[in-house]
Amino acid sequence: MKTYPTDSQEAVCRLLALSMIVDGHLAPAEVKAMEHAAILERVGADADGFDAVVHALCEDLLATARCRAGCEVELDKRLIDSLLDEVADPLLRMCTLKAMLDIVHADRLIDGREHLLLQRALKKWSTPAHERLPVPEG
Repeated sequence: MKTYPTDSQEAVCRLLALSMIVDGHLAPAEVKAMEHAAILERVGADADGFDAVVHALCEDLLATARCRAGCEVELDKRLIDSLLDEVADPLLRMCTLKAMLDIVHADRLIDGREHLLLQRALKKWSTPAHERLPVPEG
């Protein structure tokens, strides 16, 4: 999986994109929610930059993620954590998490995969690094 500089617009865009596609489909309401949150402007990203990150994310997921029955992509908790680690600034984390919540809630249904992503973000970003336990495999 490609890495991005910590607190970069690409790191934030990837988390937003993951919030949109983690449930296996992209709902128009999710795109509107992201636009309404205005987070792309806040991090200095534009639509073309976001699209490039979405494209790279999809390629990376197809190349590196395990597939479940029916070829649905299954995300590993360690992978999610590594993506979350690329956003370290507390204020940027809060803005990113708010946008992620808005995105996954936009279609009025929180899928199990969306729940896992949000749960990992809340846990990782609300626990000081020195108090974190190692993530079990799986």
